[in-house]
Amino acid sequence: MSLFDPDPRVNDPNDAIEWLSPVLLEINLHVFQEVWTHKIDFFFQCAQKRIVLLNICQLLFNRESTSPTLLAIVLRFLVDRLPMLGEYDDLMAAATIRLFKMAFGAVASHPGTNEPILASHLAKLLMDCFPLAAKATKPTHYFHLLRVLFRAIGGGGGRFELLYKEVLPLLPEMLESLNRQLLASEGQTRDMIVELCLTVPLRLTHLLPHLTYLMQPLALALRGSPELISQGLRTLELCIDNLTPDFLDPTLSTVLRELMEALHSHLKPLPASHHPAHTTIRILGKLGGRNRRLLTREPALKFRHHSDPAMVSISFGGNLEKMELGPMSILASRTLRKASSPDRIHAYNYLENCLAIILHEVISTGMLSSCF
Repeated sequence: MSLFDPDPRVNDPNDAIEWLSPVLLEINLHVFQEVWTHKIDFFFQCAQKRIVLLNICQLLFNRESTSPTLLAIVLRFLVDRLPMLGEYDDLMAAATIRLFKMAFGAVASHPGTNEPILASHLAKLLMDCFPLAAKATKPTHYFHLLRVLFRAIGGGGGRFELLYKEVLPLLPEMLESLNRQLLASEGQTRDMIVELCLTVPLRLTHLLPHLTYLMQPLALALRGSPELISQGLRTLELCIDNLTPDFLDPTLSTVLRELMEALHSHLKPLPASHHPAHTTIRILGKLGGRNRRLLTREPALKFRHHSDPAMVSISFGGNLEKMELGPMSILASRTLRKASSPDRIHAYNYLENCLAIILHEVISTGMLSSCF
C-alpha cells in the first residue's frame, strides 16, 4: 500500500484497497490465518499512518468465510494490548477503537460464528477497563471503548444470548465500578460514565435487583446534554411502563427530588426543544400524581448568611490574625444549657467578652448607628 502513496495515477486510496482486498479473499484459509497472525502488528502499525487501511478489515469481516478467523486474530491482538490504550495518543487510540468497533460489528453480521469468539474476551474487556482507567493518563479512551462495546451488544435487539450470559455475573461489580468512577469524575467524562450506566447491555429484568445503582446516573442524565436527556427520559419511561409502583417508588424515592426538579426543568415552551417537554408531560401523566409525594417533604431551601462570620483580631507575636468566634460560641451556649456543668461560669464569661469586643469594634468603626 505504501507504494501507492507517491503514485499520481492513484487518486483515491480506496481504489488500491479495492484491488488488494479481493486478493486476500482468494488465499487458502490456513495461509490467511498464518499471515494475519504473524503480520497483524505490522498491519496495525501501517494503519495508524493510513487509517483507510482499516477498511480492508471491514471487507474481510463482512465475508462469512474470513470473518471468524480474522475476528479471533484481531480481538486477541487488541485485548493483549488493552493496558496500553490509556497511554496512546489520540490518533492511535482512535485507530484502536475503530478496529474494536469493526470487530464488534462483525458479531452482528455473522452472530452464529462470531458471538462465541467475542464472548471469550468479554469478561476481560469489561472488568479490566475500570482498574486500567483509574491509573491511565487518558482514562476516557477506555470509556470510549466501553461505549462502543455496549452499543454493539445493545444494538443486537436481544439476540446475543451468549453475550448476555457473560455480562450477567459481572453486573454487580461492573455497576459498582461505574458508580465509583462517577463520583470521581466531572464534565465530559462524567457524561460518558452516566451514558454507560444507562446503556448496560442487559434486559430490564436482569437489572431489577441492582436498580438502585441506576438512580443517581438517571438524575444526572436528565441534567446533561440533549443526547443524555433523551436517554434518561427513555430509561425512566421504560421503568414506569414495566415496573409496578410498589417496586419502583421506593427506588425512585432516593433521588425523587433531583428527578422531579430535572423533569420540571424540561417543561418549557418554544423556542426550547419540544421533544423533552412532550416526553416529560407523558411521563408525569404515567406517574399518575405520584410525583406530588414530594410536596410532603421538607422544602429544599438554599440558605445564605446575610453577613460575614463574627471574628476577633488577636495578636500573635505582633502579628494580627483574625479568629472566628462562632465555633467556641456554639460550644459555650451548649455549656450554659447544662445546669450541672462546672464550666457554666467560664462559658458565660466567654460570651460576655465576645459581645463586648464585637460592640466595641462596631462602635469604633461607626457602624452602630447604621445597625439601628
